[in-house]
Amino acid sequence: MNYVYYKDPKGNFGDDLNGWLWPELFGEGKDTDPDVLLGIGSILFEGSPLFRDLTAQRKIVFGTGVRPVHKTFHLDSNWDIRFLRGPLSAYAFNNQFPYIADAAYAIRQLPEFGKLLQTPKKHKVSVIPYFKSVPFFDWESICYRLGFNYISPRSEKGVEHTLQEIAASQFVIAEAMHGAILADALRVPWHRFVLSTPHTEGSGVSEFKWMDWQAAIHLYNINATPVKLYRKSFLHQKIKSLSGNRISAEFLAPDRVKTELLKTLQGITEFYLSEEDVVRRIDNKIHDQIFLLQREQCIDTSSLITTH
Repeated sequence: MNYVYYKDPKGNFGDDLNGWLWPELFGEGKDTDPDVLLGIGSILFEGSPLFRDLTAQRKIVFGTGVRPVHKTFHLDSNWDIRFLRGPLSAYAFNNQFPYIADAAYAIRQLPEFGKLLQTPKKHKVSVIPYFKSVPFFDWESICYRLGFNYISPRSEKGVEHTLQEIAASQFVIAEAMHGAILADALRVPWHRFVLSTPHTEGSGVSEFKWMDWQAAIHLYNINATPVKLYRKSFLHQKIKSLSGNRISAEFLAPDRVKTELLKTLQGITEFYLSEEDVVRRIDNKIHDQIFLLQREQCIDTSSLITTH
């Protein structure tokens, strides 16, 4: 199969999992393959450039999430939706198709996953910002001052290294959703913080995808920790008045935000983890879907594991 997913030029752990995980389960992909697998990512929306030129190919949706836009997603006979990320994604398709959980939970089906679970803990707390938050601050310096371990969401040392760093942590504080998802899959308690996502991907998109995933793993009404990235200037009220409330004078004040970020991250004490029985049900359902797809693709299924 051909694996299609969003590729950031500088790397993004969540998206880059696709290029590492699916070849492990389904073999190396080729651009010329007639079937396309859409896996990890919030990439299902009308007009997506990722599959704009794939109209004639079968597009297999495997735990993918919907990105909320103001256009209805049109399906034709070339779409093959096996399962979606969560109930909000399913609702976007009028509940015609099942959901299980984010496709990244498929990592738990790898033969070597058991070794990851047994990784010795060497970090009390690790921090994983959203990849678009990286340019705003010196995250290594921030984490050093806090006594926390920094895990780059860009995975410069590779996806496996990032997974090992998550597994080696007792707790994870994540702005990156797939930092939290892989922590949950690796049974590492996590906490979400919010910094740049309301500005870099839009609050509607960010909240939709987090709620979609959390509902799939039966975690509801949990607390996240916001840190305001942009601050109102002393001219804010004057400019709003002169512009008829159309312009808001907000500016990035790095030192002030950094001070609040340090204080806020240090104060996080509440962490979350989905229940073991919930994850076991996800494992069983994803295992069955992988088995069916492997059989269709004539891939040896003998290496699959089902329990940990």
